[in-house]
Amino acid sequence: MRLSLFTSLSSQANGAISSAMTSIVSIPNSSSTTSVIPLLKIVDETANGNDHDLQIYKKRTSPRTVLMADISRRLLRRKLLHNRLYLISDIMCFLGLLGIILMIINNEIIFLNIYDKSKYICWFIKLIITITTIILVVLVFYFRRLELDLYAINNSFNHWRIGLTTTKICLTIFEAFICIIHPIPLDFPFISHSKSNNSTISNSIAPTHITMDVTLGLPMFARLYLICRFLMFNSHLVRDAISQSIGSLNQVSINFKFLLKTYIQQWPARCLFIFCLPLFLTSSWSLRACNYKATIEHISMLDAMWLFIVTFTTVGYGDLTPTNYCGRSVAGITAMIGLLSTAFLVSVLSQKLKLSRSEKYVHIFVLNMQMLKERKNHAANIIKFIFKLWLLKKKHQPTSNEYIKAQRELVRSMHFNQQLKLGQKKLVDSCIGIPELVVIQRQTNDQTCENTQTLAIMKLKMNKIEEQLGEMNHAITNIQNTLHLLLNRISQ
Repeated sequence: MRLSLFTSLSSQANGAISSAMTSIVSIPNSSSTTSVIPLLKIVDETANGNDHDLQIYKKRTSPRTVLMADISRRLLRRKLLHNRLYLISDIMCFLGLLGIILMIINNEIIFLNIYDKSKYICWFIKLIITITTIILVVLVFYFRRLELDLYAINNSFNHWRIGLTTTKICLTIFEAFICIIHPIPLDFPFISHSKSNNSTISNSIAPTHITMDVTLGLPMFARLYLICRFLMFNSHLVRDAISQSIGSLNQVSINFKFLLKTYIQQWPARCLFIFCLPLFLTSSWSLRACNYKATIEHISMLDAMWLFIVTFTTVGYGDLTPTNYCGRSVAGITAMIGLLSTAFLVSVLSQKLKLSRSEKYVHIFVLNMQMLKERKNHAANIIKFIFKLWLLKKKHQPTSNEYIKAQRELVRSMHFNQQLKLGQKKLVDSCIGIPELVVIQRQTNDQTCENTQTLAIMKLKMNKIEEQLGEMNHAITNIQNTLHLLLNRISQ
């Protein structure tokens, strides 16, 4: 009874494996994800049978079937891990952006100090930030654990700890440290009414210092790296199984660096705009949070935007300057990023203003026609001035001003003709680029292949001709021998 039950389970497992092998090549986040879990359960139930039935099953199955079952199980597990990584990445991005938005709202309430009970609202907001931060840190460790499981499956490791290295541990700790920085709700406002929170607005605060909420809030902008991970996991290059397979066959890892290169190559202006817009908003708010006016108030958002623009473009009019070390640090980082962005903008403009292949052909053709017309004109002038010099020489006026002027014009026309000839050569050289060289190489290869085939056919024909000549020689020798025999018989 148990044996028949086990055989039925094994047939179900084989059917699940075959169906999984046909559907595993599809996109990782396809709609067949819900059907993967029961298949895994069937395989696990089959593998977790008792020892006696497993021995009988292994005897009846071939090693190839066992290998295919193991590969199917690994592929199904890999697909599930990919789906979990996509989900965890989306949740982490949402929590990170939510914490940044709540931090900005908290500090803006403190800056404006509109309500009398603003400290209660700020305390609740900081409590929510703390809760989301704890969840985010837990998800960071869970995400890294899933990455280790995926790495172990891709490299056929038995345990995830085999792929654990010092570099990965340091990256995990560094990522958790970035995500854990946030404004902490230290003072409980419902108990201590007499003591005011140090993060609330105090009009006697010194303009050379910033509050603790701003100090712990500005590093939260480092959580924006989660957007990069979100974009990577939601890219069609990462989700497409065909692109992943092609990348693995060519030893190219499809990561964020690869996606960044492809997007910049495909949409350079759009990528520059998407990079500069969040930088403009975050840096402007950071400058607002760090700088004060003479009335010990934070500068307005419009003034902060103006300060960012003059710092980003490295103009620096001097009408607004940072008032403390925090503002100077933000301004210095903004200036460095502005230099790099300017260089990138120049490269994008040069790429956008570059002529296409067809436009380049048309432009070079028009220039070549203009140079050809000028060469014809100068060639006609050369003939004209030579004939004029000949006439003046016939009239015995070789030293007259008209003769010298005609000789000067002749030399100038010959010089311009040579310059135009060199310009035409340069135009032809500039027209030949890498695509043209590739076309020429392809045509040369095709011609070489045709010549090789022609030579091979000629060799075959030559061999046939040699064989026929050999047969003719053999026939002639036989005829000669026959004639000699006939002559000998006639003579006898």
